[in-house]
Amino acid sequence: MEKVTMMIKARRLFKDISDLPTIPAIVSKVVTLLDNEEASPDDIADLMLSDQVLAARVIRVVNSPLYRSNSEISSVKRALLFIGFKSVREMILTSYFVDGFKQKEQPFDMKMFWMHSFSVGAISRRIATLVSYPDVEKAYLVGILHDIGKVFLGHYCNDEYGKMLNSIRNTSYTTYEAEYEFFGTTHCEVGLCLAQRWNFPSAYCDVISYHHSSEMATEDPLLTSIISLADFYCLSHGTSDSVAQASIPGVSEENAWKVFKQLAQDRLPSSLEHFLSDLDEEYENISHEVDLLFNTMTA
Repeated sequence: MEKVTMMIKARRLFKDISDLPTIPAIVSKVVTLLDNEEASPDDIADLMLSDQVLAARVIRVVNSPLYRSNSEISSVKRALLFIGFKSVREMILTSYFVDGFKQKEQPFDMKMFWMHSFSVGAISRRIATLVSYPDVEKAYLVGILHDIGKVFLGHYCNDEYGKMLNSIRNTSYTTYEAEYEFFGTTHCEVGLCLAQRWNFPSAYCDVISYHHSSEMATEDPLLTSIISLADFYCLSHGTSDSVAQASIPGVSEENAWKVFKQLAQDRLPSSLEHFLSDLDEEYENISHEVDLLFNTMTA
């Protein structure tokens, strides 16, 4: 019942907003085609070329240091073949989301927000690989988008969100707890409203809604627990501020670990702490990848 009340309050925040960023129709069509296993590179390339901004964006990113091509790639079709349909899908959605909120005033450091989001995506992909999750690129993309509700709250409730952040600075409060006290809802419910507006797949919506309560997820509990654990790992290892606070594992993380252990097919360490520490060896490489991605997406 509490979740229903929180969703009602989240939807009220959207009531009078007329300038909410949208994902262009052509992007939605391209992403849908990229998800179609029977679609051909020629069909996808032709559709992408109907939007020169979209085509140029893909060419720019594929030629960035992130993908380390031996020679310059100048055609959309070759870009598709070089990095794969799923990578193009997450590249397009991520870049349009970043652009949509790029000029929106925020009471927190947007660079730190994106660095955290990209880090969660990268760690989610690594965890998904470790447990043989069938779609590691989905884990990567949803990991990047899990906190989209914070961007909405920070811009459209700017003064109130700024006061909230100031009230918990240098405390042990998390933004999730403070949002509930200040707004009666959180970035999870607000993020779900955004994801539904943009017609995200149901599994994406579920993760965004329940990444702080994995035990309540219904569409893909394993994916939700992956994102939850990746989120905590990045908060506890990265540079944090009042919008991304680290803490010792709490009830949310312990519940995510229980779901994770129940559903993961591979053998896992005996404790959450051991599992998270096993990720440390690759954190430096992942941080370098995130830095390249951030610079490419925000150029």
